[in-house]
Amino acid sequence: MRIRPVVVSASLVLSIVLPCAAQAPAAPAGKNDPFAPPADAPVEVVMPKMAMPSEGWTDADRAEAALKRADEVLANVQKAYSQANTPFLTDTAQMKLVLPNGEMAETIEMAFGKGNDTRIKQGGFQIIVVGDTFNLVPERPADLYLSKKFQGGLGDAIDDVLDGFALPVPDFALRHPAKDATTLDAFAMGGNKKMKVVGFRERNGMQEVLMTSQDGDTLVSVDPKTSFVRSMRAIIRPEGLPTAVGLEISMNPVAEEPKAPIKFEAGSRKAVASFEDLSAPQQAPVPESKVKVGEAAPVAKLKDLDGKEVDIASYKGKVVVIDFWATWCPPCRKGLPLLQQFADEMKGNDKVVVCPVSTRENVKGDELKKAITDFWSQQKFTMKTLVDADSSFITAYGFEGIPAFVIIGPDGKLVATHLGFDPKLVETLKAEVTKALAGASK
Repeated sequence: MRIRPVVVSASLVLSIVLPCAAQAPAAPAGKNDPFAPPADAPVEVVMPKMAMPSEGWTDADRAEAALKRADEVLANVQKAYSQANTPFLTDTAQMKLVLPNGEMAETIEMAFGKGNDTRIKQGGFQIIVVGDTFNLVPERPADLYLSKKFQGGLGDAIDDVLDGFALPVPDFALRHPAKDATTLDAFAMGGNKKMKVVGFRERNGMQEVLMTSQDGDTLVSVDPKTSFVRSMRAIIRPEGLPTAVGLEISMNPVAEEPKAPIKFEAGSRKAVASFEDLSAPQQAPVPESKVKVGEAAPVAKLKDLDGKEVDIASYKGKVVVIDFWATWCPPCRKGLPLLQQFADEMKGNDKVVVCPVSTRENVKGDELKKAITDFWSQQKFTMKTLVDADSSFITAYGFEGIPAFVIIGPDGKLVATHLGFDPKLVETLKAEVTKALAGASK
């Protein structure tokens, strides 16, 4: 799935974890890939705590006759989702992202009507298609939406607008397949690898199809009465990540007309014609923190990885740069090497303190300390990270997503905040620090 981060949920982030891992650009020569383990680290992939999709399959389940049966079942699935057989279709998918150190969950709501009429709601965005008009409606910015008329198939139109948009559930791709797409492509869960059927069996009243790709294995369960997909379970091993990602998805497709008509009302939102316009920096920014610039910045007493308490209030008189991050967050992992570069350049400047703060982790206690310590050691960071174990510190600022950066002036007041990965982070922080020091000297 390659939908761009501005329109995806920051809570789950299947839409973030998989694409950022699979599609992160190669690190420039001489630079460390922030997703890769150190060169001298053993090649080992940590698996999530869940049942493997390929467990318990016999030779008979993988035989030629079984594969032929799988092809028949998938052909019936494609027919079931087509408009010719199902004029109206609704579905609610419950997704769980399973990581070695915790879980995250999210819901996708879908409704399909006649022709192109479609409504999809996931996390922080909606896609609403009525007739020949495609609308992408994000929660933020709240005053804009992307609107575009199209010709031809809806699948190709959305692919064109969103640069390869795909959902981790197969409904949309089965309902509106893009040009040259196969039925198997609908089960790639947003990945880029081609799927291959390697098994079929009937179990617990369901028809189960086992698929594999270069990224990992996927188990698809089909209701034989309706030929609708009822669940998917996958282990995905994105290239460049030291941990595998597990996905468990349950679906409830129903051949019925949506309870709410599929229509779109812009209200006070202004239409833009491209994704670039939707995410353009000149648009009025949404406040990133509930604490306003110029107000007293929240502080806290946090522990470092050695268990030593650090009182951020004690840094008054200096500029404090805080980076809220988490081990499971790819944009955070991508930005931390830049923060380390900034910290290295600030060495010798006793007026600047750099404080990465681990927050919103999915484990507690000793597991939390081990997860952070192992990651920090693996990346060979020399800056000291603090731990917001109960996430109360980031809550005081009101950030919804991470990474989130805070710059506190020498007077203890908030100078600036920044949300999300910034490829020019070093330059951005230098400018903010210079501004904060200049203000203090007046």
